Amino acid sequence: MKKFLVFLVLYISCQNTPSPNQDVPQFILYKSYPVDAPEAVQPSGLTIWQQQLFTVSDKNDSTIFRIELKNHSAELHPYRVFTTEPASEDHLDFEGITCDSAGNFYLVSETQFKILKVAADGSPATWITPDLKSYGQKVGLFQVKNAYFEGITRTAPNRFILCPERQPRGIMKVDIGTQPIQVKAFNCDQTRYHFANGRSHDFAGLFFFQNELYVLERNAFVVSKLLETENGFEEGAGWSYEHIETSDILRYDDMRYGKAEGLAMDEAFIYLILDNNNDARITNSDDKRPLLFQLKRPAGK
Repeated sequence: MKKFLVFLVLYISCQNTPSPNQDVPQFILYKSYPVDAPEAVQPSGLTIWQQQLFTVSDKNDSTIFRIELKNHSAELHPYRVFTTEPASEDHLDFEGITCDSAGNFYLVSETQFKILKVAADGSPATWITPDLKSYGQKVGLFQVKNAYFEGITRTAPNRFILCPERQPRGIMKVDIGTQPIQVKAFNCDQTRYHFANGRSHDFAGLFFFQNELYVLERNAFVVSKLLETENGFEEGAGWSYEHIETSDILRYDDMRYGKAEGLAMDEAFIYLILDNNNDARITNSDDKRPLLFQLKRPAGK
């Protein structure tokens, strides 16, 4: 009986334990939008150009979508349709998108390990880097299939930062303004945040804003600053959205892993877009749409 009572106390204690990231400041949800699309698009990246949100899908090899925020949904509209030269026989699996002030978009392909430029003038899309896989392998990255590049952001003309996803996760700096191009890769698997058992430390998206780098840590439900050090990168201050994505109203039926895959921000808001892999929301088995979260930007951040 004594052993049973001890077990019962431990069980109740575990059931009532708050999230280990409870001390991380929480985002405030401004609005959530179901994502309506002309096809079964699963968003896999997010960026902003001229106050408009744009995304790509890892299921579509030829389209950049503009996101129109309506009262009750976020509508995806084909914005720029492109072809690659030479055409690839492999699925390109675009996992991230960024842009410059001229309206050129840059996409990172998980299967090709390259950056694709989709020019504003409508010219054919071009690969602007060689295969970057070997640079990551030198520091232990890209060990697990389908755990390759997951995000990209542009930090300056010709300069990009990319994030290998997990097992281990990492950061790669790419400067295409030199010949040969300069690439530096870093293993960044250490973390200050809590990831539940069975969830790998991961990076799912990047955004460079007001000279600061932000990263989406999907499996911890955290957006944090990423600080460059002498030896690589480390996490800085972060904010949690776990209470939003796992809420009874917004959560999906399968929440073994976090679902956010795109990060962007402006002066007022943080935007997260979710890839739900056609999973239904727990409140409506017929609603299999992705979600877009519009979060209030923390004061002074």
